[in-house]
Amino acid sequence: MSTLVKNVTRNASWLMSEKVVVMGANLLVNVLLARSMGPEGFGKLSYIIAIVAMFAPLAALGMNAIVTRELINSPDQHDKIIATTLAMRVFGSSSVSLICLTIAICGIGLTNEESRWGLIVLCLASAFSCFSVLEFWFQSKMAAKVVTRMKLAIVLFFSLIKIIAIYSDAEFIVLVSVFAIENVFVGLGFVYIYYKDGFKLVLKSVDFQYGLNLVKRSFWLILSGFAAIIYLKIDQIMLEQLSSTSEVGLYAVAARMSEVWYFFADAIVISLFPSLLLLKQQNNNKKYLVRLQKLSDILLLLGFVLAIFVTIIAKPFIGVVFGSDYLSSALILQIHIWACVFVFMRSMVSKWLIVEDLLRYSLISHGLGAVINVIVNYLLIPTYGGVGAAAATLISYFVASYLAFWFGRKTRIMAIIMSRSLLLPFTFGYRYWSIFK
Repeated sequence: MSTLVKNVTRNASWLMSEKVVVMGANLLVNVLLARSMGPEGFGKLSYIIAIVAMFAPLAALGMNAIVTRELINSPDQHDKIIATTLAMRVFGSSSVSLICLTIAICGIGLTNEESRWGLIVLCLASAFSCFSVLEFWFQSKMAAKVVTRMKLAIVLFFSLIKIIAIYSDAEFIVLVSVFAIENVFVGLGFVYIYYKDGFKLVLKSVDFQYGLNLVKRSFWLILSGFAAIIYLKIDQIMLEQLSSTSEVGLYAVAARMSEVWYFFADAIVISLFPSLLLLKQQNNNKKYLVRLQKLSDILLLLGFVLAIFVTIIAKPFIGVVFGSDYLSSALILQIHIWACVFVFMRSMVSKWLIVEDLLRYSLISHGLGAVINVIVNYLLIPTYGGVGAAAATLISYFVASYLAFWFGRKTRIMAIIMSRSLLLPFTFGYRYWSIFK
């Protein structure tokens, strides 16, 4: 077990290192973009990125964690698993590109030529996201180091290119093209490290029957992925339609400053997912539940401390870093950041639903959150703009990531675990006092 702990710690460290560096690079680029483009231009860029993101679940086909589980449970069949999943993801990514291309050509929800051409460039590049399936092989082996090195090299290089483009007053389509080419390089980067690690994409190993079975098993995750992305990105789409492009820009600044922290939870949960699977396979239910409770506690406390910190510094930070044009983003950020408390715990719950084979509850909870988000956005955005959208996000995450699990008999145990975690800040961690004795 000590070896497992060391592997988990090492893997989490690499993931954290990658996310911290990427967060810093993206923060710098977003600050420069926002200041250079102004709320109107930044809103236009954020809007077309949100459109592509809306269809990302179709490209992923809900297979992410399921493929990791397959590779852990059947390592001797990894050629078939990887080749088949890649084939399915090629179909999904191509479908997304075709949908976005149709939206761009028809001008659905787009008011100018720049946005149309920008969306076309982004949707063509999104086809290369299919190669991210190769990351699951490294996740199953807790080998984040290889992936991290590749991603960091590409992100840092393209961050430099973006900064040069910004200071050169590059046109909108040029900036969008840099974002698109970066996505292409990341996709090809996965192919490179997979081959360098001594493996090949054995196309003859593609088993379409197995692939259809995977898609069938991922059906609930595909639908829940759409629901999740709706209440993550629909706010920017609705702001464009119900308010203004400038309001999208103000909201996008706050949302990115809030969402940029989500990687902490993802890094921790991705690293611990293989160990949770092992405990489940060993039928060590007591230790399994204890591990879940501790993980939930850690994620809650991280989210809680982060929310307090950002709430305090939001106004001076926005004013100094983004400038006076974005001061309205401070209040949006102070509301939006509290969603991370539920987002952090939800990252664990999403993996737990896969381990327990309760995938339909993922759809139910995400679907409920999406419906609540759309309704509250529709009611609040016309009057409160970005502040109303932030409130809708917080409410929908509370419903989808916590409240919804009380209604299912099989998921109530997770609702209880999360409730115990939610009480920690108010009991000053009383449950853990014994470890200091």
